[in-house]
Amino acid sequence: MLGSPEIEFFNVQDHNQLYTPCLIIHGKVHKGQGVKNIQVKHPQLPNLTYPVNEHHFKATVILTPGENRFTFVTDTNVNRHLILDYSPLLQDQPVHLCLLVAKDSPLQYDTPEVQRQREGSNEMDLAIRKLRVGARLMQAYTNEQMLRNGFGNRTFNFVEEYGWDTTFSQREAMRNTVKIHVLRADETVSQIRDYNLAQQNPNGSDTGGLFPLAMRALKKYGGPFTQSEKPVQAAVMFMDAHWDGQMLTGHAALGGGDDQVKLAIFGSHGLYSWAPSMEQLVPYMIDDTRASPDVANDNGECGTHWECYQITLGAFMHEIGHLLGCPHQENGVMLRDYTVLNRSFLTKEAFSVRTNSYGAKPPILPREECTWHRLDLLRFLYHPSFTLPQDYYDPSFMRPGRIGNFTAAKPAIYPLGHESCNISCETGIYCIEVYCGDLAKAHIEYLPKSLGGPGPQRQVVLSLNDLRSRIPPNELGNHGDNFTVKILSVNASELEIHDFPSVIRAEPIAMDRYGFPNGTRGIKSPVLGDPKRGSDVGIIPFDGSKVSAVRVYYGAALDGIRIFFNTGSSAASGSTQGSGGQPPIPPRTYMNKLTNAFKSTSINDTSGESVLFGKETGSYGDVVIPDGDSLAGFNVRCGAWIDAVQVLTTQGRVSESFGNNQGGGLAKLCPPSGQKILGFYGAVGQWVDAVGIVYGAA
Repeated sequence: MLGSPEIEFFNVQDHNQLYTPCLIIHGKVHKGQGVKNIQVKHPQLPNLTYPVNEHHFKATVILTPGENRFTFVTDTNVNRHLILDYSPLLQDQPVHLCLLVAKDSPLQYDTPEVQRQREGSNEMDLAIRKLRVGARLMQAYTNEQMLRNGFGNRTFNFVEEYGWDTTFSQREAMRNTVKIHVLRADETVSQIRDYNLAQQNPNGSDTGGLFPLAMRALKKYGGPFTQSEKPVQAAVMFMDAHWDGQMLTGHAALGGGDDQVKLAIFGSHGLYSWAPSMEQLVPYMIDDTRASPDVANDNGECGTHWECYQITLGAFMHEIGHLLGCPHQENGVMLRDYTVLNRSFLTKEAFSVRTNSYGAKPPILPREECTWHRLDLLRFLYHPSFTLPQDYYDPSFMRPGRIGNFTAAKPAIYPLGHESCNISCETGIYCIEVYCGDLAKAHIEYLPKSLGGPGPQRQVVLSLNDLRSRIPPNELGNHGDNFTVKILSVNASELEIHDFPSVIRAEPIAMDRYGFPNGTRGIKSPVLGDPKRGSDVGIIPFDGSKVSAVRVYYGAALDGIRIFFNTGSSAASGSTQGSGGQPPIPPRTYMNKLTNAFKSTSINDTSGESVLFGKETGSYGDVVIPDGDSLAGFNVRCGAWIDAVQVLTTQGRVSESFGNNQGGGLAKLCPPSGQKILGFYGAVGQWVDAVGIVYGAA
């Protein structure tokens, strides 16, 4: 127990350093029979009152920058002081909260008559108030979930502005508040409400069409959505969503995006049930008014106003979860457990039409609440939107930037034989997920050292037996060896390996028939690009330890790679010829300089032996490997074909990139530790469609 014996706080203590503007404080009143309410007083903010059930309370409080001196007073005059320190963060990637309106919008959202009479309005000003409170609740809820999982007080930020704060109803004041961008679409109300765009219309011809519509509105709005070098995050609510008695139109629950904008969209059909101020939070979360047929009933689970509140707020947060990189999970917010989101803010539940019961008995304990799944919170931990100042003091929390013209490459997998593999990533692997069907059923995590873990791993060796042992027996029985592994790494794209067991069961290749010494065995890496395009070129062998220079032929994509060898060396062990006679040296068209680490940017002597993978063209760039250094592998930018490559050496030299540096995603082709490259393989058409390496013992 902390401090006063009469009032106990479970999740905070004096002078906690906080980075969230809204916090759910869990506590207990130990003495005083008949206590029904506890009031929270703050010298700069209106008082808030919360119910006490079975001596327990949950108080959702707003924090102001600096020191916050709270006083908790029961209705029996028991009191306790609490001092909390709040520091606003300027995070790299906050979420922009937006309200999208049609160009001829009446600027009103759907609301039943009983609610219109209570609130006096259903217009934009009230919608903005409700969105601001909803944003604070999402932040407080996520902060509590991160804390419970041992990740400290941390949450994501919404973009804020200094202005008239409407979070409280008692009075308005000038302070930092959530900024609501109002986006004006080019489309009319009737176009937005087109049945073909309605996500819930089984016969709709374009049920995902509201997503690009929102993207266009963001681009039209400009500002942060067109001028940022980093991915911009936007959560957009469609003001003109409408239930016409047959179909919910102007609504879609989607989250995702591209390299420029990460986007979540949702409709305003349940906004009528959201609390417009902190003072009204509890009354709205226990409002058991039966839902009117005049408004949408999301999934048939919104039988009362409070249930509509939890489901629509939770579903919007679910889509923001997608925006932040979360897939669906087997439980939690990223399933549909937000039907009981209210339990995270209350100690007693109102009557539920959905369950035809009063639900959880008071006091509602953490085990009865909705959660973010552990795997969601691991993603958040390494997401730039959740960075805390102290993270910079832990090297294992590193979030490196770009390397030359490339961002960090996604992890690479290399079979090792004996049903095992090596997985590598230069920025560190923090989680390995095992999927049976569509959902993760097991995982391995590598927490930062400051949180008691070993830190993200640059090299991980996985065995099939180890992964099998982590999968629940019933899932293993249902799916057998056909499971997927997903590799999550710091500041890099995820690597998803379908049918993982078959990938790592690569049969060794006898490389003596390619000129290597007897007994040399090679293993193929997974191929990058699309091997179904172009023609299979077989294995192009060479000894990676004897490479003296690399010539890369490129245009808008990769055309080919010629490997040159040290004088007196051969492609493999001395008996294999290159790709025919040496062609005339084409004119140099590569004008950019390589990184300063390379002393030479031109191959002066091309008379020695070389091998060619792909095609020669008149546009190329050279990389000369200095004495004492050797070829380590390649960064590869690829999608449906190979867009660009970058040459890497064992001493850390990195060449410029050759090809389309904006195409595809970034991957890496480097043999695992203790191995060397023994050749290329892949497919070539008009350009290089697919490439992989063969590797073996050095």
